[in-house]
Amino acid sequence: MKRNIIGRVVKIILGVVAVLIVTGTVGMAKLVTDGVFYQNKNNDTQGNSVKQLAKYGFDLDGFIAGTQGKEISVTAEDGNVVPGTFFDMYSDKCVVLVHGAGGDRVSTYPLAQQYIERGYNVVAFDDRGHGLNPDDKVTFGIHELRDIKALVRYAREELGSSEVIVHGQSMGAQATAIYASNVTPGTVEAADAVICDSPVPGMEYMIRSVIADDDPEEMESFVTSYLTEAGKLYSKIFYRINWNDGDTIKVVENDQLPTLIFVSQKDTVCLPEKVEEVYENVGSSEKSIAYVNSAHIEGVIDDPDGYMEYVETFLAGAGL
Repeated sequence: MKRNIIGRVVKIILGVVAVLIVTGTVGMAKLVTDGVFYQNKNNDTQGNSVKQLAKYGFDLDGFIAGTQGKEISVTAEDGNVVPGTFFDMYSDKCVVLVHGAGGDRVSTYPLAQQYIERGYNVVAFDDRGHGLNPDDKVTFGIHELRDIKALVRYAREELGSSEVIVHGQSMGAQATAIYASNVTPGTVEAADAVICDSPVPGMEYMIRSVIADDDPEEMESFVTSYLTEAGKLYSKIFYRINWNDGDTIKVVENDQLPTLIFVSQKDTVCLPEKVEEVYENVGSSEKSIAYVNSAHIEGVIDDPDGYMEYVETFLAGAGL
């Protein structure tokens, strides 16, 4: 009798512990996932861009006054309305600029200036979860690629561009790489070439990095792995988003577009060796790599002429 009672008590305790573990895991998984997707909740991404450009010493007011961009919007395949700015240089060549995490389209204006000075039309837009984009989820290129596809189509069909280039920075470079890996060359939604400046090497990689506070050993620890795997499962079940689709290093095996990868040699955000790994795995037969002696995506700030020389050499080699 006593054994039966003890056995039942043990089962109850184990059941309670199991429920607590499952509940705690689900709670932590939701925390991790929502922290990733809604990372810009209450974050002034528009203000962040202005502050960052001020640190660079970029004359934002002068640029805006001198270029007179036109507000545009396009609708992606899932119905998301993408806000952007079009800078018209009356060219048949158009560059779509994709900004990184935490800012908005304004953060790409130093890059836009370089293209405009060289006679290109430019479209800059707000990524999902940033600026005025109505979709508040940041998915590291998984959903953002739909916006890029819509803008490339817009450049061809509405702006009459015969050549379209997509140029992304940081997480925008990751989105660009994932976009390039999900379009068929020669179609209306496929750019003629893509440029990825310091691409984030993967969604899971960056999440592990954040959880582990950039500690390489901690990134592979049991706790980090546990939280990451729980977040991945929660994301699949409740958001229908597979983090593996945002694994830049693996996904670029499907990229068949002419591709240029910029490596920032002083980068502590997207480490040079990881960016090199992205380049090595790009499936395109037309790919180039360029090294700039700068911090994360600051090559175009430190040496704009040298940076654009890499770009123009690459584009010329691609017949553009």
